[in-house]
Amino acid sequence: MVDISFNQLGGLCTLCFLEEVDNLINHNHLFKRSIILIKAWCYYESRILGAHHGLISTYALETLVLYIFHVFNNSFVGPLEVLYRFLEFVSNFDWENFCVNLWGPVPVSSLPDVTAEPPRKDSGELLLNKVFLDACSSLYAVFPGGQDNQGQTFVSKHFNVIDPLRVSNNLGCSVSKGIFFLKFILSS
Repeated sequence: MVDISFNQLGGLCTLCFLEEVDNLINHNHLFKRSIILIKAWCYYESRILGAHHGLISTYALETLVLYIFHVFNNSFVGPLEVLYRFLEFVSNFDWENFCVNLWGPVPVSSLPDVTAEPPRKDSGELLLNKVFLDACSSLYAVFPGGQDNQGQTFVSKHFNVIDPLRVSNNLGCSVSKGIFFLKFILSS
């Protein structure tokens, strides 16, 4: 499948953001190699990747992989270990009651307030810091129609992943409820 677009600055900015993260993580592009492996598993094995079919978007999946690196502080040996942690996370996360945010789970009931619970219960160090994410957000966040975040709130759907660059953007908005829960039940 090929997606041809033009005048879409958001995709390029997202790519630059993910490139910054890959450079920060390093380890012979472990982040990128992990994304490729997990995308292949999601597309070919579990059939949960493909926003145009009501499934998970590529950027939502990449953000989930980034969350895994962020929480485990880049302590991985290889992409298979990242895949294991990813599968463990998605099968145990309470998708009905929480949104995924890099700073931790956000209760759906608290929206539009996106105050997160700590992602680690052991007070362990996270990979990314607020300064890095704020700098990336100011550099790479593209707002529709040239507007800023003011006045926009996060809209909850069946699958909620908060965009690390724009907190009002739900990366899971394309996922249909029936397909999402059926696929995750079958893939767990």
